[in-house]
Amino acid sequence: MHRNAVSAGSRLARRATRAVMSGVTVGLVAGLIGVVVPAATSPAGAAIGPGSDDTVLTYGKAGFYGSTSGRTLNEPIVGMAATVDDRGYWLVARDGGVFSFGTARFFGSTGGMRLNEPVVGMAATPDGRGYWLVARDGGVFSFGTARFFGSTGGMRLNSPIIGIIPVPDGAGYWLMAGDGGVFSFGSARFFGSTGGMRLNAPVVGMAATPNGGGYWLVAKDGGVFSFGRARFFGSTGAIRLDKPVVGMAPSPTGKGYWMAAEDGGIFSFGDARFRGSGAGKLALDRQVVQITSLRAGQGYRMLSLPIPRDVVLLARGATGPEVVDLQNRLTSLGYWLGSADGSYDLLTEQAVTAFQKVEGLPRTGRVDQGTQIAMRDAERPLPRSTSGYVVEVDKPRQVIMVARNGRTEWIINTSTGTERPYTFEGRTYLADTPVGTWHVFSQVNGVRVGPLGALYRPKYFHVDGIAFHGYSSVPSYPASHGCVRMTNAAIDWVWAADIIPMGSTVLVY
Repeated sequence: MHRNAVSAGSRLARRATRAVMSGVTVGLVAGLIGVVVPAATSPAGAAIGPGSDDTVLTYGKAGFYGSTSGRTLNEPIVGMAATVDDRGYWLVARDGGVFSFGTARFFGSTGGMRLNEPVVGMAATPDGRGYWLVARDGGVFSFGTARFFGSTGGMRLNSPIIGIIPVPDGAGYWLMAGDGGVFSFGSARFFGSTGGMRLNAPVVGMAATPNGGGYWLVAKDGGVFSFGRARFFGSTGAIRLDKPVVGMAPSPTGKGYWMAAEDGGIFSFGDARFRGSGAGKLALDRQVVQITSLRAGQGYRMLSLPIPRDVVLLARGATGPEVVDLQNRLTSLGYWLGSADGSYDLLTEQAVTAFQKVEGLPRTGRVDQGTQIAMRDAERPLPRSTSGYVVEVDKPRQVIMVARNGRTEWIINTSTGTERPYTFEGRTYLADTPVGTWHVFSQVNGVRVGPLGALYRPKYFHVDGIAFHGYSSVPSYPASHGCVRMTNAAIDWVWAADIIPMGSTVLVY
């Protein structure tokens, strides 16, 4: 009886080509105007500063004065602000706890308060004797000489607040939202925003001109938006980046800016000089989240934090070059997913699930930080067989491995028998996929309707009606009555490429 139911460690040229803003509507996406110079490889000696640790990375004349690295914190660090003399800085945690280093003095925190939303950033006063903290809802907390000028804490926002930027005289500040919405308080003037625009990527950073007469917004793809008297000096909007941009910092003259990528890569524009990069030097489990520049323009610091292991980096529905890279990596390791078309579809999800099964990771089908790290160091898995052409069914890991002479050629996600009893027509059977060595002895190039349901293009290898076949659902766990499921697309490929020909040896273990 049949028993189965149906990087960016590079920099741009020292002076990126400048766009002429005359007559151009403020707010145009950088890359639509001007010419971007292709990124060049970072100089071989551009390493993280000698005083840096894995949290505060220093370059040029930026000094290292300590960090929270190695400490046990109640909440993770989320932001950094520098002192006016460039000889100190503060780090702020998600609960608003503040940590002072170098000449930075402690003026207070929200560490003991109950917050409506977590803190997402901080900014120092121009005199260095105070600072503001800002929460995700735009609530603002003032300490030292920092004055409170207002907040969005009581407003309904289209997108959460992600940063606070003070005006040069300290008499006001801007709050920036993830959609590029800008909110002005005190003496801060509103010059425009991307809040009503359709963006290719979300806004991740903001920087003001030295006189407060304008500001820039930068998106995750490195596209730059200029407002007020802020001039456009270049962007990475038209460049394929190894990792997304996370923030920007202005040069002291206002005639340039730096942009930092998640991997520590630095892009320099205008008169902002390249002082070094962290690309290729960060631990695999860390990412840069912020860049701050020295007031004299002779260096910059980046804040590097651990990547939460459960944060989803890529999942079904994603598109773009990062998905292509993922698909190519999986294919190079032998995981079948069809073509590398840049679309994170069902087949890519199935391949990621198979990879997670083989590597002993949570079987989510989504690429989180743990999966990404494992994929960088992974090797093509070894089959159990050592010779001949063998189609292996690995029941504990729930994958099919197609092997030739001891080398795995393909890995396909599968779902086998539940190993539990079930009842059919008054009799009880065990939904098992029999362990042993078998051979494909029959196949149907079409739909075969059996006692327990329809099988798509089955290839039978056991007399109890056990077969490889296509099915609409291939979960990450055993779910069949005994057959070896794969997606309908996978069985179509198996037939087209003759991956499991008649007579094939099938090893089930």
